[in-house]
Order: sequence, then C-alpha cells, then structure tokens
Amino acid sequence: MRITRYPSLTEQQFFGCISAFADSLTGELHAAAIALRRLDGRGKGSAFAHEMELDQHRYGALIVLDRWSTVTRAFGPHLHLSKWPEILTEAGTRIAAAEAVLARANQLLDVCDHYDSETLEAAKFALQSVGGFFHQESQAADQMAKLGPMLSDDYKESRQIFLEDLAAR
Repeated sequence: MRITRYPSLTEQQFFGCISAFADSLTGELHAAAIALRRLDGRGKGSAFAHEMELDQHRYGALIVLDRWSTVTRAFGPHLHLSKWPEILTEAGTRIAAAEAVLARANQLLDVCDHYDSETLEAAKFALQSVGGFFHQESQAADQMAKLGPMLSDDYKESRQIFLEDLAAR
C-alpha cells in the first residue's frame, strides 16, 4: 500500500483515510446486499452473474478491512487523534469482529444449495452489523465531508491515495 510508505500521517491525512475507508466499506456492503436481493429464491449456480457480483463485493469488503487494518497498525501507535481517538484505539477489535461476522456470513452462503429468504436475511443482517461496527468512522467521514471545499489538501490527497490503494487490489 502506497499510503503506508509515508513515514507518518497528520491528523488531517488520517481523516482522509478514514473517509475513504468508510465510504469504500459502505459501498461494498451495500453492493453485496443488493446482489443478495437478486438471488432470492434461486438455486446455487442458477444466477451465475449475480453470484459473481455477490462474491466480488463480499470479498471486496474483506479487502477493504484488510487495508484498513494495515493503515491502523502502521500509524495507530504513533498518531493521536484530537477527535474520535477510539477510531484508533478500538480499530483492531472492530476489524477482528467485522472479519469474524463476514467469515460466518460467507460460510453460510458457501454451504447453502438454495438462496432461501432465511439465509439471505441472515446474510443481510451480517452485512448491516459489519457496517454498524464502524459507525464512528462513518460519522467522522460524514462530518469531514460537510467541510467540502474547506478540506485541506492533505486530507484530499491521502483520501485519494487510500482509494487508489484499494483500487489496486
């Protein structure tokens, strides 16, 4: 990841990464939920394109979490946030919990032979739960976004670099 090549990040740069992380994770989870809806009532393998779309986004969410873990491990010990310090201090716990929930949801989807409503609802609930683990990150991203054109160049640049790191998966 290019962002981890920086010797350190400022608070503004880190908030740019938070914003990119929160938006990317939300996008992957939302896209996975939409793909789940398209599979309702179908047998495994009967809607290959939708299954591929689901796979892309459910595993995409895991990639976003992995990249976020890398950033928080690299900069967390040396960075002190004046706002939302829990984003750093609780990052490892939140990431581990999210990965565990996604792993269980993926197991559920992988072993089913039919996409019945109960299975899909359980998977959708898991996706919503994962999003909830990062509510504070989403709040921080939303609050920063309200600054619009007043956001610092450091914020914008680090956000873009983190997004590019994600796109390079």
